[in-house]
Amino acid sequence: MVLVGIDGLGWSLVDPMLAAGEMPHLAALLKRGAGADLETVKPVISPVVWTSIATGRSPDAHGILGFLATRMQLRTPTIFERLALAGRRVALYDYLVTWPPPALPDGFTVPGWMRRGPEIWPADLWARTGVVDYRVVYDRAESQEQHRAGIREELARKPATFAALLEAWDPDVAATIVYAVDRTGHRFWRDAWPDAGDEGRPTQAPREDSLMREVLRGLDVGLGTLVGALEPEDVLLLASDHGFQAVEPRHVWAMRTRELLREAGFDETRDGFTLVRQWGVIVARVRPGPFDPRDATLERLTAFFESARGPDGEGLLDVQVLDGIERPADRRRSLWNRIRQRGFRLAASYLFGATFDDPAHGWVVARFDGDQMKSLWPDATVSLDGREMRAEALVAREDFDGQHHDTAVFVAAGGPIRARAERGRISVLDVASLVAYLAGEPLPDDLEGTLPRDWIDPAWLAAHPPRSIPASELPGLLPSDSAPAESVGDPAMLERLRSLGYVE
Repeated sequence: MVLVGIDGLGWSLVDPMLAAGEMPHLAALLKRGAGADLETVKPVISPVVWTSIATGRSPDAHGILGFLATRMQLRTPTIFERLALAGRRVALYDYLVTWPPPALPDGFTVPGWMRRGPEIWPADLWARTGVVDYRVVYDRAESQEQHRAGIREELARKPATFAALLEAWDPDVAATIVYAVDRTGHRFWRDAWPDAGDEGRPTQAPREDSLMREVLRGLDVGLGTLVGALEPEDVLLLASDHGFQAVEPRHVWAMRTRELLREAGFDETRDGFTLVRQWGVIVARVRPGPFDPRDATLERLTAFFESARGPDGEGLLDVQVLDGIERPADRRRSLWNRIRQRGFRLAASYLFGATFDDPAHGWVVARFDGDQMKSLWPDATVSLDGREMRAEALVAREDFDGQHHDTAVFVAAGGPIRARAERGRISVLDVASLVAYLAGEPLPDDLEGTLPRDWIDPAWLAAHPPRSIPASELPGLLPSDSAPAESVGDPAMLERLRSLGYVE
C-alpha cells in the first residue's frame, strides 16, 4: 500500500485536465477506484494537515500546530509508526514532520523539507539500496526561474527515486509527498489564469504554455511511474492537504540577511548564533554559552536590525528580543519587558505555531512593515549599520497570487477498493483508519476518523471484518537514533517557509 501526497492539489485543478484527457494515469486510477472531496482540518497548512493524515487525530490532539514543529512535538504515534511496531515494513520518503527520523524497524525514513538536519534512517540508506540521494531542499531565497527549475526537478526525479526505493526495499506500507503543485500555485497562479479575478477557483484548464499545466501533466506522468512500480493487487492512495484558489496579489519580503551580516563582521560560528530564517520574518537564535559573550552577541544583533532605516530615518524593522535563559539578578529585564516577551511568545505560538523552545541564550525576531517596504522598494535609499544602499540591495520581494482552499483531493484504487463512479466525501482524519485496515491491522481506538466501509468490496469486508484495539495497549512513539533531542536547533533551519509560499 502506497500513499502519495500531492501538496496543494484540488479538484478544480484536476477536473478540467481530466476533461481534456491530459491526466490519463489519474483517470485510470479513478476508473478502477474511487475519488472524494477530502475535508481538511484547521489551520490549513501543510505540517498540520499531513500530520492529521498520518495520525488520524486533530491538531490539538497530535500537537503539531505550525511550521517550526519537529517530530518531537508529536503527542501521539503516527499510523506509520504503529504499523512498523506491529511488524510491517514501513517506508517514509520526504514526508513532513518526520525529523528527527524515527528508527522504523526494517524500514526507512527520509524526512521532508522541514527537517533541521540531513539525518535519515538508516544512515546508509542510499548506499545500501544503490539509489541516488534526492529530496526536496528549500534553503535559500530564490528567483522565479530558480523556483521553476526546482519544481521541474522534483517532478523529474522524485517519482523515479521513490519507485527505485520501493523496488529496493519492498515495503508493506510506504508514503511520500510531492510539493510541486503547491509551490506553483502560490507563485504562478496568474501565469496559469491571467484573466482570473482576485478570488475563486478555476473552472478551466490552465493556460496551455503555463507552468501549472506543465506541472499537472508532469504529475500525471509521475503517477504513471509509481503505478508501474506496483503489483495489480497493491493499493494506491492519493491525498492532498488542501486545494488552491486565486487571491489578491501580495508581497513577502526576504532580507538578504546572511550576506549583510557577514559584510558587517558577524560570524555565526565565532559569535555563537544561528540565522534560523530570513524570509517574511527574520529569526536569529543565540546559542547557549557563557553569559557575557552571548549577551553581547544578542545586543549586537539587536542593534544591527534596529539600524535598518528609511530615507527619513524611520525604522524599517519591528525587532523583538526573547530571552532563552533565566538572566542573573543584576541583568534581569524589567517587568514590562518580561510581560511583553510573554505576550509575544503566546501570540507566536497561537498564530504561527512558533514556540522558541530550542536551547538558546536568546532570540532576535525582526519583521518588515509590508506597506512601508512597498513604498520604498526597489530604488529608495535606505541604510543599515551606517551603510547606505538601494532598498533592493537590503531586501528581496516575492509575489504571491494563489492561496489555499479548504477542500482537498482523495483517490483510492487497487486491492479491495471498490470502483465507484460517484465522488464521495471523507475527512483527512479517516485516512489513518483506512491505512490501518488495508494493512490488516486493528484500528486503534484513539483515531478520530471512521473507516469508509463503502469504499471497500463487500465480500472482502465480510471476510476481513474491521477490528479495534485500545490505544493504551499499543507502544508509544518510536525513538530516533539519528538526532537526539538535545541537538535540535543546532543545525541552521534556513528560511524554508518561503519555498512553499506559506506566510503563516
